[in-house]
Amino acid sequence: MSRLLKPALFLGVCRGNAWNRTVTCSLHNRHFSNESKWNNFGPSDLRFREDQVPKQSDILIVGGGLIGWSVAFWMRWTTKFGVTVVERDPTYARSASVLGLGSIRQQFSEPENIQMSLFGSDFLRNIKDYLSVLDDSQLDIEFNPQGCLLLADSEQAGTMEQNFHLQTELGAKVELLSKEALKSRWPWLNVEDIELGCYGYENEGWFDPWLLLKALRAKCHMLGVNYVVGEVVDFEASQYLTEISFPDMPKRAPVIGRALREAVIALPDGSTSNITFNMVVNAAGPWAADLARLAEIGTTEQLAMPLPVEPRLRHVYVVRPKRTVLSPQSRRPPEPTVEPEPLQLPGLDTPFIVDPKRLFVERRGLSGEFIVYSDDPQWDSVLVTAPQQSCNFDADYALFKESIGQQLKHRIPTLASVDVTSAWAAVCDYNTVDQNLIIGHHPYHVNMFFCNGSSGHGSQHSIAIGRAISELIVYGHYKTIDLTRFSFDRFYLNEFIQEKNAF
Repeated sequence: MSRLLKPALFLGVCRGNAWNRTVTCSLHNRHFSNESKWNNFGPSDLRFREDQVPKQSDILIVGGGLIGWSVAFWMRWTTKFGVTVVERDPTYARSASVLGLGSIRQQFSEPENIQMSLFGSDFLRNIKDYLSVLDDSQLDIEFNPQGCLLLADSEQAGTMEQNFHLQTELGAKVELLSKEALKSRWPWLNVEDIELGCYGYENEGWFDPWLLLKALRAKCHMLGVNYVVGEVVDFEASQYLTEISFPDMPKRAPVIGRALREAVIALPDGSTSNITFNMVVNAAGPWAADLARLAEIGTTEQLAMPLPVEPRLRHVYVVRPKRTVLSPQSRRPPEPTVEPEPLQLPGLDTPFIVDPKRLFVERRGLSGEFIVYSDDPQWDSVLVTAPQQSCNFDADYALFKESIGQQLKHRIPTLASVDVTSAWAAVCDYNTVDQNLIIGHHPYHVNMFFCNGSSGHGSQHSIAIGRAISELIVYGHYKTIDLTRFSFDRFYLNEFIQEKNAF
């Protein structure tokens, strides 16, 4: 067994022969196929490579979104392990990664979230050093470091100031702005009910998550990652020969652990294929809990604690300010009157805005359009249920007219009259307990790794999450950003992590 492999198998070294037999089989009897086929994907200039299903893979990643491909990238960037990504929807028509907006900011109250965003911004700024393929100088994910502006009312101002000090200590480039400073810099902004603002003037903004996903996928193909179009429909497991106890949970009796060792994949042609693995990464996004249930997580007495992730829809609207068209009769010279100074529209210096009522506003460059949405849970009006194909992804236009549009009118009065030019429903992997990332291995199925439940922050943290999972697999612990607090164990220990005034 190679020296490089040993740290990766730290979880199974003392857990009996069943684990070691699985490891040896997978590493020394690979049957990867070099044959691949190229299929059309979306527009004519986009193509994807679909590999045949390998018999074994050191690392199996279920889910081909940003987080899944990030894990694959870091695994192959740092090791020579065999990596396979399984994705059931090659069109990404309902992918959380593609439907999201790709905003990035460091304005959080938990240090781990701040650190992940800082690393993500640095990666995006230097993306060509990581993801260029064959010296491709055209790589561009349209990263716009335009800044992010969080607004706080009188009740939230104290928490914002505390968050500001933590953020600056960790290296974030943010500044606090008074009500007067906000009005002076952005005169079109209504700050009557605002006490304080925090503006990230560096490394905050937005990018195109679809372009990032394409770049990650292309780089992973070059690094030798296998890509399979299909859906994992079942797992097979082998028992450990020793009991697993839980020192932090003395009331919980020791159990005979099981190592997941094989996945059954349903292919588009109706057939199934099995793949043996050493480690499996749950990167299934909004449907991560469905995958966990295939491993009996949350369905049996021993595994009563489910993965608390569910898919939720958030409605996103693209709006354009209405322009008045004069009729022929009204084109006569106007009467000489004293006209009030016209209100300004948000210009090209408009940051990504988050107001106290969880309204999000982003200007779309030179188009004159604005993206508007809310992540207030009360507007998550559609809870998506499995199977994925039966979900209703229609945008709720009435919601904008009745609620979100009114919030927009209050915060930016010059956008009181707008046309909704398009809209869609974006899906996110919502952590129903504390709305924060769940990462690390399961306490029972210790070779299943979670990276789920980011609750809308997955795109901006995907690069850091992928690196963290690769560190955990290879070294047995985190080497850069310590995400131990975000493990699945916190749900057993009731040690929840709640963001404060950071959406």
